[in-house]
Amino acid sequence: SCGVEATVVVKNPCEFPIEFYSLDYDEQYLQEEEILRMLRQFHGTKAFRVPPRGVGETLPPEVLQYYEAWMRRKAQQAEAKAMAEENARAKVEAKAKAKAGPAEAEPMPEMLEEPLTRALERHLGIDWAAENKPPELRGIIVIIHGAPRTGKTAVAAGLAEYYGASCFSIDDIVKDTIAYN
Repeated sequence: SCGVEATVVVKNPCEFPIEFYSLDYDEQYLQEEEILRMLRQFHGTKAFRVPPRGVGETLPPEVLQYYEAWMRRKAQQAEAKAMAEENARAKVEAKAKAKAGPAEAEPMPEMLEEPLTRALERHLGIDWAAENKPPELRGIIVIIHGAPRTGKTAVAAGLAEYYGASCFSIDDIVKDTIAYN
């Protein structure tokens, strides 16, 4: 609260340094949160998938380009609105100017569709632009583990069929490895 101060003493019994960090003062984090809030408005949900990022990396370039286009569009809309208001005032002041008609605003930039989907496709290595070759998928691996006779194989086969993926069992891999060697 305002006007309250406190002293905190931190002792480090370890050999490695301890670093304190506050997101309240991280400009990049605050800007990225603003971008993600804007995306949440359009997706109508609080949760959506974003490709994983390493420490210090920024948001995917598709998301950043979408945000820049959105900001340009917002600025152009505000400019067009201001011009329309100015033209309305001019019409009242002089009918001669009203005959010329309102000045047209610059065309709105084309909004990039689904930046998160495109970022995920890039992360997974999906290239839908390539005409004659199938997309190169990096994909993910799902490991199903559990007690014997609990239906692991049936679940794995069902998932593989549903998603059109390959299904491998450890037994098959070991047998193939032994047979190959």
